[in-house]
Amino acid sequence: MRRVSELAFHLICLGFSALLLVLTLLTHIQLVRTQSSITQLEKQIARAENERITLQIQTASTMSLQELERRATQELGMRHPEPGQIIETEYLG
Repeated sequence: MRRVSELAFHLICLGFSALLLVLTLLTHIQLVRTQSSITQLEKQIARAENERITLQIQTASTMSLQELERRATQELGMRHPEPGQIIETEYLG
């Protein structure tokens, strides 16, 4: 009887170990998949950021001088300088 209970205990331990091994492998597989998804998302973010910068450059280069002046005066509160505020210096470049 003791031999049978020892055998059952060893089988239970073996089964539990096998179950833990399978769960560990499945977790590792899921981790690899998640890392792959993160890498793909990071690439998409980088592409979107590059596209955003490109569109900003295109938008900035197509803005008319009138629109630029309007934004400076109305949105940013800038003013044209008074004649006495202009200082001319010699360019040494």
